[in-house]
This record gives sequence, structure tokens and C-alpha cells, in this order.
Amino acid sequence: MFTGIVSSAYLTKVHQREDSLEVFVSIPPQFPPCKIGDSVAIDGTCLTISSITESEFCFFVSSETIQKTICKNYKDNQLVNIELPLTPLDRIGGHHVLGHVDCTGKILAVRNEGASWFLSISVSPAFMKYLVYKGSIAVNGISLTINAVGDNSFELCIIPVTLDKTNIKNLSVGDIVNIEFDILAKYTEKLLLRHEH
Repeated sequence: MFTGIVSSAYLTKVHQREDSLEVFVSIPPQFPPCKIGDSVAIDGTCLTISSITESEFCFFVSSETIQKTICKNYKDNQLVNIELPLTPLDRIGGHHVLGHVDCTGKILAVRNEGASWFLSISVSPAFMKYLVYKGSIAVNGISLTINAVGDNSFELCIIPVTLDKTNIKNLSVGDIVNIEFDILAKYTEKLLLRHEH
């Protein structure tokens, strides 16, 4: 379980295997100690540390994860968002993020208005039911608030501190991002469908 309050790190190497990837990520300064087997969210995808050096984490990325996330587009030296799981003593500054990416979305527009950015992102029509005005969503693992909902897209307002601390500042029109919808919306849908039957 994560909260979507992320730090940033760099992909140092991406090794393509026959049906999988090995992804090496630089360990950010002052990052809490980790061990092999620990879960870490990279751009909102929950991955398991397979090896550690003094400066890098290594993650194995399965074929299913490659298919459903932006991992297949990763390149050496790319900036990514990184987050450790929530502990019982942590504040929940964002919302409950599982690290299970539902789909990818495409950046339709980037609008700069003073210090803030406005992003418009398209998603499959099948997922539009989970989007509500002022609801929560995780984009590349970042907990964000939906600013507006369109027919097949939604808009986000990105404040300066989020731009500074995440890889959103590197996004442009046409880029693909990881999307995880609010788990509360999915549970509500499940309960309502059971009640109807």
C-alpha cells in the first residue's frame, strides 16, 4: 500500500530479456534502507527489489507488467517516481494507492498557466466510470486530484511542488503514463453490482 507521495530517481540501466526486463534505479539521497524482496513503487507500479548495490536497486519486470504499464517504454537515464510502502506510523498525505496499474493514458494537452500546469489525459472509455470531479487518481504513482472530467479524458492541475519533485515536468503531448484509479470507486462498483443481482 502506497500513498502517492513520491520522490524522484533515475533509471540507470534497462536490460531487455526475452519476455521480461531488468530495471536498475538509482537510490535517492537519504532514502530509507531497503533489502532484497522489499516492494517499491516505480512510476506507480509495485515492483520487488531483486538485488541491491550501494547506489542502485534492481527490479525484475514480468511480461504482464510490461504489457500493462509504461515499463516497456523505459530508457536509460530516464527520470522516474519512486515510493516506499506505507508504514503504520506514516501520514497519509495522498490517498490509498495499491501499485496495481489499471491502464495507461495518453497526454492530450499540456497548458502552462503561471506557476501551475494543466494536463489533459485520455483513457479508455471503459474506465471513465471511475473518474469524478475532485476525486483522487494516481498518475505515474503520484496522488493527484481530478480538476475536470470530459467525455474520454480528464484534467489535472499540477502545482509547483509536484512539478519540482516528480517526472510530470518531463511530460509532453503524446506521452503515455501509468494510471491507477481510486480503489474506493472500484469497491463501490463491485458492491453495487452485487446488490443489483
